[in-house]
Amino acid sequence: MVKRTVTAAVPVLGLLVLTACSSVAVGGTARPAGGSDGLPPGVPHVPEALDTAKFQQDPCDALTAAQLRAFGVAAQGEVGEERAPTCDWSDSRGPSKTNLSVTIATDRDGLASVYRNRAEFKRFEPVEVEGYPGVLLGGEEVLRGQCDAEVAVTDRLSFSVNITFNRVDRPADFDNPCARAKVVAGEVLKTLKGGA
Repeated sequence: MVKRTVTAAVPVLGLLVLTACSSVAVGGTARPAGGSDGLPPGVPHVPEALDTAKFQQDPCDALTAAQLRAFGVAAQGEVGEERAPTCDWSDSRGPSKTNLSVTIATDRDGLASVYRNRAEFKRFEPVEVEGYPGVLLGGEEVLRGQCDAEVAVTDRLSFSVNITFNRVDRPADFDNPCARAKVVAGEVLKTLKGGA
């Protein structure tokens, strides 16, 4: 797979980066930060930690070619310049009419960062994805075809999926970008679980 570096804006999750307290080891292992289970009150516990070390090295491997085809994404993955390992698929003019990114969020404190900042989001919907706790996030941009799904893979590490739909040539599910973000997050989890 040919990859080149690009910069992608992920405005919703930018807030988390600015306010996060990171206690995540690069290998993706949990480190307690207080409380009996090491999590702030209200933050769900991860049932079984997943090792993301391989995907931190190459975040574009978080989605397989078959998974991308199933979403109609024809664009090649490009490693982004964000502070955390990110892969961007810029396909808003392609068959999927979607820009998609996956970030292994080593620059924040897992779901704890999201929960600490929940008042900043118009949409804050706790969900379960493939047995793992997550949150669908968004502000006004949800009405403009953009949503983020943040899913915990350890108690102190999460990954995010950002979906941004083409606003002119809109896909059929333009009004519900969070549904697509959740489905993509489920596919990322399948890949992480398989270590593929």
